[in-house]
Amino acid sequence: MGEAEPCRCGGTRQVSVSESIDGNRHVWGVFVHCAGCGYTTQECGDGEMYPRLRAAIIAESGLARLCADPEVNRPLRVRLLAALRRDGRTLAETTGAYALLTGDGITGTPAEMALLGKRLTAAGGTVTVEPV
Repeated sequence: MGEAEPCRCGGTRQVSVSESIDGNRHVWGVFVHCAGCGYTTQECGDGEMYPRLRAAIIAESGLARLCADPEVNRPLRVRLLAALRRDGRTLAETTGAYALLTGDGITGTPAEMALLGKRLTAAGGTVTVEPV
């Protein structure tokens, strides 16, 4: 299960977090349950996660690194830049992300990197995703 946190009843709430890819969307969920008082809540969403949720997923699943060989992907640079810009990055952020991608790699949650890798592959790129 995930992490535990105190409940108002004096018991302990168990918190589980998850993320996955649904088609071309990053989806996430949080499930909270207290066995002491029966309090239960669940929240699901897609897209950007709350910072606390993202931190919990990283604590549970670790980070992943997305990399692309600069020589292999150089002919597709414009297409890859367009794919990187899709999420609303500025031009400066996009070129910085491309430099990271073809350098040390971009890091994020496993599903974030898998989805970005899927988008870059669809644009013709050759990328790898590996645990950090």
